[in-house]
Amino acid sequence: MATIVLNWELGAALGHVARYLPIALQLRERGHRPVLVLRDISRAEAVLGPYRIEFLQAPVWLTPVFGLPPDLNFTETLYRFGFLHPEGLLAMAMAWRGLWELLQPQLLVFDMAPTALLAARGLGIPRLLLGNSFAVPPRVRPLPRYRWWTSGAGEQARLAETDERSTRNCNTVLQRLGAPLIRQVADLFEAEATYICARPPLDVYGVRQDGEYLGPINSLNMGADPLWPLGDGARVFAYLKSDYKHLEPLLNAIAKSRARYLIYAAGLPEQVRKRHESEHVTFSAIPLRMREVVKQCTAIICHAGGMTDIALDHGKPLLLLPMQMEQTMTSHRVEVLGAGVLLPIEGNPAVLPRLIKRLLEDGHLAARAEAYSRQWPSTDQTPAVARVVDRCETLLKHADLAAET
Repeated sequence: MATIVLNWELGAALGHVARYLPIALQLRERGHRPVLVLRDISRAEAVLGPYRIEFLQAPVWLTPVFGLPPDLNFTETLYRFGFLHPEGLLAMAMAWRGLWELLQPQLLVFDMAPTALLAARGLGIPRLLLGNSFAVPPRVRPLPRYRWWTSGAGEQARLAETDERSTRNCNTVLQRLGAPLIRQVADLFEAEATYICARPPLDVYGVRQDGEYLGPINSLNMGADPLWPLGDGARVFAYLKSDYKHLEPLLNAIAKSRARYLIYAAGLPEQVRKRHESEHVTFSAIPLRMREVVKQCTAIICHAGGMTDIALDHGKPLLLLPMQMEQTMTSHRVEVLGAGVLLPIEGNPAVLPRLIKRLLEDGHLAARAEAYSRQWPSTDQTPAVARVVDRCETLLKHADLAAET
């Protein structure tokens, strides 16, 4: 039996836990001990407790960083999580190493965990990197710009300087740790195996010829079965954040629509729910079984996170409401596909009724979403999970052989 630690450091909500859960379950079925080290454990017991999966709190960067311009790429985003100054970065790396020292893993898995990847250099423990396309950036210098749909004129010098400074900071830490240095920020993402949990057309950085695409891995059967409002209107599922800045205008627009809505918004205040619930608008207080939701609905409203992959795999058009850059990048990929509409972060919420009307009535959106789903006729994620677990066991065997020689 091997101890395999699955690490998550950056991001929010349940997407990373939902990706790790089926992998952890299959690892355990094969006789291993999976331990999840998670950025956010606030809902971990609700998700993992029924399966008796071990989990621990990850080291996280808590100090706000002020005075930075909007991020141009992933390297600049890392500035906000400890990579701006080597002293704090060293402390984070040492915390990761201290945690692993307690767990004694034979294999490390990483999903959106750049500081953990830095800390793992030189330990001699096999590494498997996976995640959505944003979490696994291309191995280029500098890392790609976020806003690929704009010209980016005049940004290259800044991107080059950022890469050089971040590389110096990382190498200062690596020298203190006695670990191999990096030549560029992209080297942080070195691993013995790397998988992109996405379809090529939704890769936020563009299709990669050398990318190993697994397709999405989610926990589609986690949650309760959907209960829709009665009636004959189209069924629309909305997966929302309760802190979305345009939540009230959105719910007002939904109230004026003739469709039937089932809404899941974690942490939604009771007074908000009561104000907007009606004969054709129902709120769920608990997560729903996505496999059934996507079978039964006509369209989906969400913030362009993991729900996007699920929707398009099942041929459902989307209204996307991005709240941050990764979601914005995904939204523009969906827009290029012609399978959805979006309200940008800086967009005017007054257009929401028009966007909802188009979502429900524009046959081209539905047709493009259905065409996308036909490219991937199987939505069974079992082979993708098995491929990851098989590779984990291969890495463990190679490590055992190396230790014997």
